[in-house]
Amino acid sequence: MMNKKITIVYMSFSGNVRSFTHRLQEYAAQQNHLNNDNPVIELLEISEQTIPVKSETNFFVILPTYMVGGSKFTPTLTEILTNPMRDYLETDNNIENCLGFIGSGNLTLGKMFVITAKTYARDYNLPLLAAFESRGTTRDIERIYKVLTDKAFEK
Repeated sequence: MMNKKITIVYMSFSGNVRSFTHRLQEYAAQQNHLNNDNPVIELLEISEQTIPVKSETNFFVILPTYMVGGSKFTPTLTEILTNPMRDYLETDNNIENCLGFIGSGNLTLGKMFVITAKTYARDYNLPLLAAFESRGTTRDIERIYKVLTDKAFEK
């Protein structure tokens, strides 16, 4: 019997999202080992070097919040758009296979918390499924694995 699979497409600038996705993948493998019905996780990291290809499977997107600006002279923060991810989503209508977004960020940003994922969710009219801070906690990993599993295999 083939393992059920969840695909996560992500970007990571500082390494927080990469750390989170790899820990999530390990957790999924443990859950699958305990019960074969629990899906495993496959990861695809998108970067400036990525050549977008057609996605053959449904996937979730995890995005960091990457801000610049904010000095004593310019208090405004600017979200740096993650163009390689947009390129991936818009290549061969990959967005049609996207089931939703998860954001990573820092709660000290207030209303700008996970603004990148919120912007994508709004732009593509898809749900923001979850958010976590920094590298995420063990509880975040368990919670988000459940959210992904429920969404990927909803009846």
